[in-house]
Order: sequence, then C-alpha cells, then structure tokens
Amino acid sequence: MRLASEMDHKAVFTALEKVCEDNISVLCGPSESPYGTVTKRLVQCIRKIQQHGRALEPMVASFTAVYHHYDFDSQTPGNGYRTLVKVVQSCLLHIIHKGRYIASNYRGAFFRAEHNASEMEAYCSALCQLRALLYLAQRLIHDIDHGQLYMQQDADLSGRFVQEYSSMHKACFYGRCLGFQFSPALRPFLQTIVISMVSYGEMYGKQQSGIGTAALSLLTSGKYVIDPDLRGAEFERITQNLDLRFWKSFWNVTESDILSGFTRIASNPVQVNLTLTVPPAGLRLPLASDPRLTTTVSPPVAHWGPGPVHMRLISYELREGQVRIH
Repeated sequence: MRLASEMDHKAVFTALEKVCEDNISVLCGPSESPYGTVTKRLVQCIRKIQQHGRALEPMVASFTAVYHHYDFDSQTPGNGYRTLVKVVQSCLLHIIHKGRYIASNYRGAFFRAEHNASEMEAYCSALCQLRALLYLAQRLIHDIDHGQLYMQQDADLSGRFVQEYSSMHKACFYGRCLGFQFSPALRPFLQTIVISMVSYGEMYGKQQSGIGTAALSLLTSGKYVIDPDLRGAEFERITQNLDLRFWKSFWNVTESDILSGFTRIASNPVQVNLTLTVPPAGLRLPLASDPRLTTTVSPPVAHWGPGPVHMRLISYELREGQVRIH
C-alpha cells in the first residue's frame, strides 16, 4: 500500500512539472501574445506553481513514508497526515487539469484569458497555504513522540501552532477553490452555505432582526455569486472577527416560523422529525464474536466532564423502530 501511494504522488508531481513546462512553452512562444499583461500573469503564476511543486515533492514523500505509523490500526488507514497529503494531491490534480486546458486552448477564439488566469492564481494561493500547512505538520511530527497523533499537554507547542495558523491567509479556500477536495456534487451546496453566511454577515448588526437581516442578505448575495474572490475575503473576515452570537443568529434563522413555513410549502414533509437525548451513562453491549461476553462503552466526555448527547432523527419514511411525530 505504501509503495502504491508513493508511486501515485510521484506520478502527480511528474505530471505537474510537465504541465508547467508545456504552459511556459506555449505562453512564451515566438508568436506575439494576444492577451498582453494577462499572459504575463499566467506565466508568473505557472512559475510559482512549479516552485511550490518542487518544494512539496520531498515533503509529501517524507509523509507517505511514515504516516502509516499514525493509523488507528492496519485495517483503518486514516489520520490527519494522510488527509493533508490527499488534499495537496487533490489541489495538484485540479492545477494539472486546468493547466492542460490552458495549454490546449490558449490560442482558441473562445479562450477566456482573464478567467483562467484568476483560476490559476487562486489555486496557486491555495497550494502556497497547503505548503505552509505541510510545513507545520512536518514540525509537529518531529516535535511529538513517534507514532503519537496528539500532543501530550504541551501548551507552548499548541500556542505556537495556533499563532502560525492564525497568520495564514485562508480566503483562497473559500473563493474559487471552495470545496476542491470534495466531490463536485457537494460544491453547489458548499457555495450556497458560504454565500449565505457572508451575505448574512454583511448585514449582521445593522439594527435588524434575524429575519430582516436574512431578507437584506438575499439582496446582497449576488455580488458574492459573481465575485468568488470577494466571497473568500469576506468569509475570512467573518470567521476571524465575528463572535459566537453571529453564528447562533445565522444558524437559528432556519428555525424561524417564516422560513420553516416556507420549507413546508416548498419541500416534501418528512415522516419522522424527532429530537433525542442520550444520557451520560455507560452502555454494556455484547461482543459480536461471543454474545456471552460484554464490553462497556463509556459516555462521551468533554472539557467539563460527561454530558448528554443531543441529536435529531429526521427520516423521509417511517421505518420500524422509529416514533411518528404527531
């Protein structure tokens, strides 16, 4: 498995290098560029991506060589280091795809130079920040004990990481690159959430009720739809500056009588909509291998001790074991 992973990342970086060289050859060709300064932006961006790729390859190789030590077990190949490498590879694959499109269509009549330059610049910024995250992860993997995924009560190390993370530029992940690491089917939903949030945040605190703020935010959301870069910058401002009351206000808008009434009209009703509370008590469950034996499942524990788990059961159909809401 480790060998296959190593081959995958080597193939990705090889493809990235080739795409960068192909684009530079096309953009800096002997014939005069039809796009002027936009071409210079593209060339500068491609060169930066090439530099990032060359710096990232040995870092990714170092992680793929050791991240299996941090898995839960041999049957559960997953941890934060693996995830970070996967996100970097996903970003690189998007860049490779876009780079191939630019190299093939640069001289075409319908090539949108400004749009493609902005797209590449956005992914270049995202790659730069992912490189910084890999650097932080590399420091973390050297500062904690081998095979340990979490820090053991090291307040100084935690403080330094929070400071480093706070200084990073995160707007690029919420603009043109929003959700690049997820399935394309999820991106429209993520865009809806982010656009709604930044629009609501712009109106928040302007002497309006929650519904009034929501109504006004609908009028301002258009600019965040057509300008992804503005959307990313505004999202970063909101996440860094607005307090907990904003988040409660935003998420509670969907619980208002007006919006819930609208959803009942516009959406199909569900058969089950039930709030549940699991008390903070231990459970004894039989083992699948030997039902005569049991194991104890401890209640969830947070910073303030054991507490109940609040949840909501929503089901389109009423199934056996569910309780119908009257």
